[in-house]
Amino acid sequence: MKNKNIKNIKLLAVCIAVGIMFASCLLDDEVTDFGTGPNLVGFANSTATFKAEANGQEVNSEIPVQIIGPSVNKFSDEVTVTISVDPSSTAEEGVNYRLNSKTITLTPDASEDIYEGGIPITIITDGISTPVSETPILNLMISEVSSNGEIVINDKTKSLSASIAYTCPYNINDYAGTYIATTDEFGFYIGQPQPFEVIDGPGENQFTMVNVAAHPEAYDVIVDVDPGTGNLTIAKQPAFNTNNIGYTYGELRWEGTGTSAPSPGNCVGIIDITTTNTVDAGSFGQFRTVFEKQ
Repeated sequence: MKNKNIKNIKLLAVCIAVGIMFASCLLDDEVTDFGTGPNLVGFANSTATFKAEANGQEVNSEIPVQIIGPSVNKFSDEVTVTISVDPSSTAEEGVNYRLNSKTITLTPDASEDIYEGGIPITIITDGISTPVSETPILNLMISEVSSNGEIVINDKTKSLSASIAYTCPYNINDYAGTYIATTDEFGFYIGQPQPFEVIDGPGENQFTMVNVAAHPEAYDVIVDVDPGTGNLTIAKQPAFNTNNIGYTYGELRWEGTGTSAPSPGNCVGIIDITTTNTVDAGSFGQFRTVFEKQ
């Protein structure tokens, strides 16, 4: 019996030793592989929107490009990135936009271990009549990168789809119309989203969303508009009653900010707001709601 126990102890010790060796090999592989991948160049975002008031003036902006990767902080050389326009674009060069250069040279930031820069783009508004029937789309691709280091094009961010959103000269009357929610993060409707009316007023640079939640209490929400930017501000006010949608907290109030944007055929066709939703008991947090003109 004693010999059998000794054999079992020895067998257990061998198994433990093998397990430790195996785990050690896995750990060594992970450590060895860390930081050996390539550095990737791509657009900072896959989509972009360039807003420009159609007043005959040109609007200058940039298309952000960046390099990320495990050894970017060791680079000190310049990196040249070349872009090309995809034939699927509906925006016309010389009519909707102008690219003075399709290359950019990225250099390391002196204070940060990053490579980033922007390709200049000019949005042309001369000759553009608003509202436009279709938003021009500019599709760009990163086609080439030149560097002494190990840098490759990022397949996930090598393309960019940019919308050119032509806006009309500001007029509060452009907000009026029938809207419906296409994004409702909180879920405040009793059933399906219901259309509602937006009317001007009551004050200057204000509009009212009439019974926006379609609840029996028929709360109206007043929104302030910044004439220069189209940005929106919602002072704290009742929006709907939570008792109607399965809660027992009573009246819920909205307070937040947002943006407005054109849509095909409309100078203002999208109202995009993010509100802090509070009741007497406390806050539910922030939620986004998007309304589109019908």
